[in-house]
Amino acid sequence: MNPSEPTPLTARQGGPILGRVRVPGDKSISHRALILGALTVGETTITGLLDGEDVLRTARAACDAHGAALIFDEVQCGLGRAGTLWAYQHSGVVPDALTTAKALGGGLPIGALITGERLADVFAPGDHGSTFAGGPVQCAAGLAVLDVIDDEDLLASVRELGERLRHALAELPGVVEVRGRGLMLAFELDPDYRPGAADIVVRALREQRLVLNATGPTTVRLLPPLVIDEAQADDAIGRLRAVVH
Repeated sequence: MNPSEPTPLTARQGGPILGRVRVPGDKSISHRALILGALTVGETTITGLLDGEDVLRTARAACDAHGAALIFDEVQCGLGRAGTLWAYQHSGVVPDALTTAKALGGGLPIGALITGERLADVFAPGDHGSTFAGGPVQCAAGLAVLDVIDDEDLLASVRELGERLRHALAELPGVVEVRGRGLMLAFELDPDYRPGAADIVVRALREQRLVLNATGPTTVRLLPPLVIDEAQADDAIGRLRAVVH
């Protein structure tokens, strides 16, 4: 077998899940046995598959045609960050499984793989181990987090404040695009605009005590707490406006 070729993964009850599937517009989606799609890429420029939902529908159809499992990475964009409990709910495309971590523990180390009925019996006890798997304190924290975040009033507030911030960011000087869903946002600067993204982030922290992140030469990311209110959102924009001029 050519080592550069994808290796099919064999499920507990059946043959290879998938050899290779190509999805138009995203070469990285063709990978070994499963399709793993980060719905929104938080560590780069807040871009992702939610910005092109046709890709998700194509991936779902390809997986169905080949008997493959469709897995979404919701580690950063899930648990309310995009304004729904899970980001995939914006698209209507339902995965066979999704991954989550970080926010699930409310500051404690935890990760989870959540499956639907189709994959419910793929793992059996003893198949898979993890350093933090099943820790009682972490699991209690995860349940507490879900009690707080799985609340329609909170999720509606995330969506509304996200739109409020989007409109305000679009009016800042030098901004040519605003991307994201809910309270996972980024704005793109004109490449010739000064100050650049890195300088804006440094000045925002030093001068305004506002925490941002430059995730690209011309990209500034905002990931505010899900529990902010309108006054805090407006205050953040005021502080940002003071350094983007």
